[in-house]
Amino acid sequence: MNQSLIYLDRYRNEETKTYSEHAGYTEAQEKYRPDSRHSHFEVAVFEVPLDQMLTYTANPPISLAERYLPGDHILFCIHPQIFETHRDDSYVKRTLSIGTPRRGITVSPSSSTRTLYVQDDEPPHALKVHFPFRISRYGRKMRDEVLEQAINISGELESGMHYLDDKFAFLREVIGVAHRNLQPDSPRGENWGYLVRDMKPFPRVDEQRALIPGFALYGTDFFDPETPPLLFDLIGEGDPQAFILEEIMFPIIRHWTECFQHFGYLLEPHGQNVLFEVGEDQRIKRIVHRDLSLGIDMRRRRDIGLSSEDLNAYNRMESNEFHSITYDKFMGGHFFDRIVAACQGRYANLRKDDFSKPCRKEFARIFPDYPRYFPKTVQYFSEERDQFNKPLYQDTGKAPEWRP
Repeated sequence: MNQSLIYLDRYRNEETKTYSEHAGYTEAQEKYRPDSRHSHFEVAVFEVPLDQMLTYTANPPISLAERYLPGDHILFCIHPQIFETHRDDSYVKRTLSIGTPRRGITVSPSSSTRTLYVQDDEPPHALKVHFPFRISRYGRKMRDEVLEQAINISGELESGMHYLDDKFAFLREVIGVAHRNLQPDSPRGENWGYLVRDMKPFPRVDEQRALIPGFALYGTDFFDPETPPLLFDLIGEGDPQAFILEEIMFPIIRHWTECFQHFGYLLEPHGQNVLFEVGEDQRIKRIVHRDLSLGIDMRRRRDIGLSSEDLNAYNRMESNEFHSITYDKFMGGHFFDRIVAACQGRYANLRKDDFSKPCRKEFARIFPDYPRYFPKTVQYFSEERDQFNKPLYQDTGKAPEWRP
């Protein structure tokens, strides 16, 4: 694993969680937090019978398949905080009853807390584990349907790369493992598991390249708050407006649009989910997208005649609200606004409209039928919750800034 990515993901994230009043909240114990001074910990591992579990794959590297799916038994990974506080969980009990303890896996937390970088192993990969503790707005469960859908989307994206431009790359979700549902009559399956994420961006490239999380462009350093934002290292002596539009904003807008137009996927390109792949010449080569627990517009898939038989029921959309949340708020408000603010801190002559106006024009150019799928005003999460404690949507009444 590239140690610079782990450092940036954990420690160049200060003062970035300003997008909501809940953003900085965490129930993770200090030793398991990304901004902890603890460098690593161990995930609990059990060997369990294959025929007792649900497994999903999307072209995993052979070495990862051999490690996590070895023959008639498989490995099941559990975050240590669950063992410390949730030993009465029915699926923890089930794991203990059918599983054999094995040597733990040494990991470092990423910025998302529940996604854990596996240390000193090839190929580089991460585990996205069940973490039913609240971070920001809600608990971070890894229910079966969620991880199955991430595997489904990863496989479909990999097969459809010819629809996407050459600056698009993503981190594949290659293995999913979950318990079978012990309560089939419940409103939804609460059986949970974990994902294995391939940390080599796809499509593969031979050149050695570094990965920089989006928030690290404007975030301050945990250990040295006076360190200048990385954004200025990338801009160098270039024109800041041209660089930010051409190398950052326009490609991300294209990727959101291409994924929607060709798959009905609603990318969530905020500062945590976007990685910049930088070559040895310190130039951005590609935008790498991570986290494939995406919303899916079923109307768009029907419009383009795309089969959905390989997708399950998770996160299917038949209305426009979440499109605005992912584009206007996650990308525009939570990410682009922060880049602009950092830029203005050094280049006082630049205005927000110097960036938002060209982005509105570019979006309309490449997505002329957007009014069919987008609301006229910006939508966001409300403080009201559904029966599963997920926030409902509300209309802010505000006009969008990053699209027409």
